[in-house]
Amino acid sequence: MKKFLISTFTASFLLSTILLSQVSPKEKGLQAITADAIKGQLEFLSSDWMEGRATGERGSYIAADYVASMFKVFGAAPAGDAASFGGRMQRMAPPPPGQGASQFTSQKSYFQNFSLVEIQPSQGSVLALRKGTQEYSFDEGVDFSVSRATMDIKFEAPLVFVGYGLVDKANGIDDFAGVDVKGKVIVRLTGFPGYNDINSPMYKKLIGDNIRALFEMSGKKSESVARLGVAGVIDLTINNDVTKRWGVYKFNNNMAPAESGPRTNWSSMRLDGKEISSVPVTITITERVSNLIIKEGGLDIARYEKEAAAGTVKFKPVVIPGLNASLAVNVSSRRVNARNVIAFIEGENPNEFVAVGAHMDHMGMDNGKIWNGADDNASGTVGVITLAKAFAASGIKPKRSIVFCAWTGEEKGLYGSEYFTMYPSVGKISDYKFYMNFDMIARDAMNDTAKNMAGITYTKAYPKLEEITKSNLEQYKLNLKLNIRSQEAPTGGSDYTAFTENKIPVIAWMAAMHPDYHQASDEVSLVNWNKMLDIIKLGYLQLWEAANGEIK
Repeated sequence: MKKFLISTFTASFLLSTILLSQVSPKEKGLQAITADAIKGQLEFLSSDWMEGRATGERGSYIAADYVASMFKVFGAAPAGDAASFGGRMQRMAPPPPGQGASQFTSQKSYFQNFSLVEIQPSQGSVLALRKGTQEYSFDEGVDFSVSRATMDIKFEAPLVFVGYGLVDKANGIDDFAGVDVKGKVIVRLTGFPGYNDINSPMYKKLIGDNIRALFEMSGKKSESVARLGVAGVIDLTINNDVTKRWGVYKFNNNMAPAESGPRTNWSSMRLDGKEISSVPVTITITERVSNLIIKEGGLDIARYEKEAAAGTVKFKPVVIPGLNASLAVNVSSRRVNARNVIAFIEGENPNEFVAVGAHMDHMGMDNGKIWNGADDNASGTVGVITLAKAFAASGIKPKRSIVFCAWTGEEKGLYGSEYFTMYPSVGKISDYKFYMNFDMIARDAMNDTAKNMAGITYTKAYPKLEEITKSNLEQYKLNLKLNIRSQEAPTGGSDYTAFTENKIPVIAWMAAMHPDYHQASDEVSLVNWNKMLDIIKLGYLQLWEAANGEIK
């Protein structure tokens, strides 16, 4: 009997060993993506210990150290700065087991350090409107607020009304058509055609039931003005009191956390590129200043909004005759340190790269509350870490080297990824063949009753990316209902933008827009674990093809 049991055990062991050896490297990696792995990571990254992970703050450094530790545990090598940089928390790592020495692991840390310029409120800027011999002068914080100001600047320029200031060629909209706005101040309305009437033809055409498109609209407007060389932007205020956000208390009003309103300590930052920024300063003016411009320009705003919502009349920009705006912007600034976390698994071809990234920063703390950002974007960061785990678990080198990136500075302006594309810590940016982005991959939209909807945007010139997505979705029976969109050059409010601007094909993942977006209520208790797990699995399968095959 004893001999029989031993024989049976031996046979079972040999059978399991044979079956295990028959599992492909790709399948081994997929099996490493488990619910327990993502839960453990996400619960910690979105905990109060991270203090909201605001760029440059203590919580962001704790989060970065945690991410670096996980890369090291899972076997992805460091691909950041030289280890001698900075002297603290460098997280050195030896080459992963079985991979031997590498030019990338030698003297490398997991951190890519850089600095951002933080813009402090100064309240010293002055706006003047001049027509003939008459001049109206207005003070910052009283009649207008300043945003997108990166340095002290002075200018005077004529005004041009450009409607909503939107360019959307796919939908036949170009609010700048027929006028040269270079060096001028554009005056625009907030929102977009039909924004205040969800039943209007243009709202249905531009937004419909795609809540994500609603949040992307401001990005489209910013893109429109950035490339036109305008001196400044004035946002009109119509039937709204914007000043209620500008007032200060004359006494020490420390409200209890439960009573406190929106965050008050959010500061702007900029990343200094290789040239002076061409992004124009934007100011929001009160309704009384808006009405002065409307009167002097002879603008019929009510008629314009009605026609724009209906989409029946082609808009023509209006040069406001004789009216100039003079603006003197004063800012106070300082440099603050920030860091990305960069790891990699070297490929058979060490000079070709694919990358996957997600921003790990969020909104920080204020008024006794912590913006933990479980979905935005601890979820995407966990996705990147888990893909590193999966590719290491596959046990083989991919054909191309894979770079795993946890960005900082996204909430401040997509700065971590932009810095990396300017100064890549591994390889040359021209050697990057593909980039995948995870941003908010763990929640459900309000209309997602089946709790399986998610969105993908990819570079249109690479249709095989959609084929790879659909075939793997079917083959592995993943419970995802995907909205797949292609764009000529995908850009938007996340980190794939910098890679698109460097002519690198991208896939951008996002599960849903939801009411907890940028709220302190974005907590781990609301996560859809099954959806998040399936998105990471499909992301792994997409990245496997990009690293080992052809995507065009």
